[in-house]
Amino acid sequence: MKKTMELNKSTVPQPITTIYRLHMFIHSIIMVALVYYRVSILFKFENILSLQALAWVLITFGEFSFILKWFFGQGTRWRPVERDVFPENITYKDSDLPPIDVMVFTANPKKEPIVDVMNTVISAMALDYPTDKLAVYLADDGGCPLSLYAMEEACVFAKLWLPFCRKYGIKTRCPKAFFSPLGDDDRVLKNDDFDAEMKEIKLKYEEFQQNVERAGESGKINGNVVPDRASFIKVINDRKTESEKSADDLTKMPLLVYVSRERRFNRLHHFKGGSANALLRVSGIMSNAPYILVLDCDFFCHDPISARKAMCFHLDPKLSSDLAYVQFPQVFYNVSKSDIYDVKIRQAYKTIWHGMDGIQGPVLSGTGYFLKRKALYTSPGVKEEYLTSPEKHFGRSKKFLASLEEKNGYVKAEKVISEDIVEEAKTLATCAYEDGTHWGQEIGYSYDCHLESTFTGYLLHCKGWTSTYLYPDRPSFLGCAPVDMQGFSSQLIKWVAALTQAGLSHLNPITYGLSSRMKTLQCMCYAYLMYFTLYSWGMVLYASVPSIGLLFGFQVYPEVHDPWFAVYVIAFISTILENMSESIPEGGSVKSWWMEYRALMMMGVSAIWLGGLKAILDKIIGTQGEKLYLSDKAIDKEKLKKYEKGKFDFQGIGILAVPLIAFSVLNLVGFIVGVNHVFITMNYAGVLGQLLVSSFFVFVVVTVVIDVISFLKVS
Repeated sequence: MKKTMELNKSTVPQPITTIYRLHMFIHSIIMVALVYYRVSILFKFENILSLQALAWVLITFGEFSFILKWFFGQGTRWRPVERDVFPENITYKDSDLPPIDVMVFTANPKKEPIVDVMNTVISAMALDYPTDKLAVYLADDGGCPLSLYAMEEACVFAKLWLPFCRKYGIKTRCPKAFFSPLGDDDRVLKNDDFDAEMKEIKLKYEEFQQNVERAGESGKINGNVVPDRASFIKVINDRKTESEKSADDLTKMPLLVYVSRERRFNRLHHFKGGSANALLRVSGIMSNAPYILVLDCDFFCHDPISARKAMCFHLDPKLSSDLAYVQFPQVFYNVSKSDIYDVKIRQAYKTIWHGMDGIQGPVLSGTGYFLKRKALYTSPGVKEEYLTSPEKHFGRSKKFLASLEEKNGYVKAEKVISEDIVEEAKTLATCAYEDGTHWGQEIGYSYDCHLESTFTGYLLHCKGWTSTYLYPDRPSFLGCAPVDMQGFSSQLIKWVAALTQAGLSHLNPITYGLSSRMKTLQCMCYAYLMYFTLYSWGMVLYASVPSIGLLFGFQVYPEVHDPWFAVYVIAFISTILENMSESIPEGGSVKSWWMEYRALMMMGVSAIWLGGLKAILDKIIGTQGEKLYLSDKAIDKEKLKKYEKGKFDFQGIGILAVPLIAFSVLNLVGFIVGVNHVFITMNYAGVLGQLLVSSFFVFVVVTVVIDVISFLKVS
C-alpha cells in the first residue's frame, strides 16, 4: 500500500516544555506561600482601618492581580507546538485546489496611504495560486472615490507586474517591497532581459504611484472619506476576458472587485466587523470560495506560496473537519534593532500563540489568516443547521441563500458576473439588509467586541472549532508597525479596552467559555488575554504603595532577617527567569529582553491601565461600541529616524504622560526619603524591600520620563 506523504507535522519543543512545567510547579508553591503570608498578616492588624492596614490590603490586592494573571498564563506554556508544512506534497492538481477569496480592508485614506493599500491588493493578486481559483476584494469602508481610481490604476499595473513575477519566479511580489531592500535577493541579475524588464516595470510602478498621488493632490478626484453614502460595487477585472486565456498564460488575472458598503449617520455600522460581514455576503454571490484570506490594508503578501502552505492544513483529512482557520504571525518590516516600544509583541507571536496551538489553536489575529467560510455560519459536525430557517439567519436574498447550499459550491471562473448580480450585491451591502437577521450574533463576524476577529475566533473555539498556527522562516505577510509612543500606546489602549470589555461581558471565558465546547486550558489562555489588565493594576499598586509607605513611615514587606523576605526575592528571580526564558531563546538577547520588559512596565502604568480603566468605566456608563480609534499607518520620516536611533517620541501622548510622570516622581521622592531614613536611623531592615521596589521602578522608567518632561518643555 502506497504511503501518503504528510502535508504538515507538529512538534512539542524539548527540553523547554519540561522546564516550563517544572517551573510552573515550583512557582505555584511560591505563589501559594505569598498568599498565605499576606492573608495571615492581614488578620493580625488590631485596627483594620489604619493606614498601615489599608496599604497592606492594597499591596495584597496588587500581588493577587499578578498571581491570577500568572495562573491564567500557564495555559499558554503547558504544551507549546511548532509546525512545519510540505506544500510540495499536495497531490491535488491546480485545477482541483479549493478556491480562495482574498479580502483586503481599508477605512481612511488619510491614515492608510492609498498607494500602500494598492500594494497589498497587488501582492494578493500575485499569489502563486491558480488565478481562476482566486478572487481579490477591497472593502473600502471610507467610500473614497480616490481608492476606486487607485484600484483601477493598480489593475492596469498588475497586468504587467504579475507576468513579470511569474516569468522570473519573484518571491517578493509586493512592488513597493520589491524595489526596497526587502527585495534585494529578488533583484539579483538573472539575465539581460530581466534587467531591462525590471527597469521598465519600475518606471511603470512610479507612473502608477504618481498618477494616484497627483489625482489626490489636484483635487480632481475626492480623496476624503464619504461618511454618508449608498453602497457601491464595481468589478475591476472580470472573468469574461480571463476565461478566454489558456491555463498556462502568464497574463491571467484573478477576479478583482471594489466594494463600498452603505453607511448612514443614523445607523450602526459596527466598524470592521460590519464591513467584513457585508463583504462575506457580496463575495458569496460573486465567487463564494470555501476559504478566505483576510488582510489589513497595510499587511502585504510576502511569500507567494502562503496559500499553498495554508492548504497543507485545510486539505489534511486528519485536521480539516473541525479546522476553522490557519493563522500566520504579524511580522513588521520596519522594526528597529532596539525596538524600544516592543511593537513586534514577541510574547504573543513567539510564545502565547504557539502555546495555544498545542491546545485548540491560536487567536484569530485580525490579519494574515486563511478562514473556512462555513465556520462563520455553523458548528463543526453539525450539517447545515442554519438551513432550517435560512431567512431568519441570513436575510431574504435568494441568490445569497442559494450560495449556502453545499451542492452549489464555488461560482466557477467562467461564469460572468452579470449586472443583476452586481445589483443584488449592492442590496446585500445595505444597512437595512441585516435587520431582523442573526448577522453579527450567531452568523459571521461578531459585533460584541471591537476586536471583531479576535472575539470571533474565541466564539469559534467555543463552538468546538480548532485552528493552527504557522510561523515560517520567511514571513508570509509583512506589515508596518507604529514608530512612536502615541501610535503604539493608542493601539494598545484599543486592544486592552476591547479585550477587557469582552472579559466583563456575559460571553467571558470563565462562565461562558467553560460551559461551551472549549477546552479548559484554552479558556485559561483567553482569560489571560481578556484579563491582562490585571497586570496593570498590580503594576500601579506596586508603583505607588511602597513609595507612599516610605513617605509615611509604614512597612508593606517583611524585614530583611525574616525568612519571608527570602521568599519574595525568590519570587522576583523566578518571575524574571520565566520572562527571559520566553524572550531570549526565541531569537532575542538580554538587551532585547530588557527593552521588552521596560516597555511592558511603562505600558503597564499607562496604556494598559488606562485601557482597562476605560473598559470598566464604559461598562458602568454603557458607552462601549460608540467610538473606535483607527491606527495611523502613514509613517512620519522624522519619527522613523528617532525610532531607528532608539529615541522615544512622545508627541501627542497626552494623558499617557500623567501616570508616567506621577509614578516616577513618587518613586524618586520615596526612594530619596527612604535612603535618608536609613542614614538617620542606621536601620534598613524594615524598608529595604520598599527601597528595592522603588529603585527598580526609578531605574526602569525615570530615564524615559526625563525625556517626556524635556519633550513637554520644548513643546
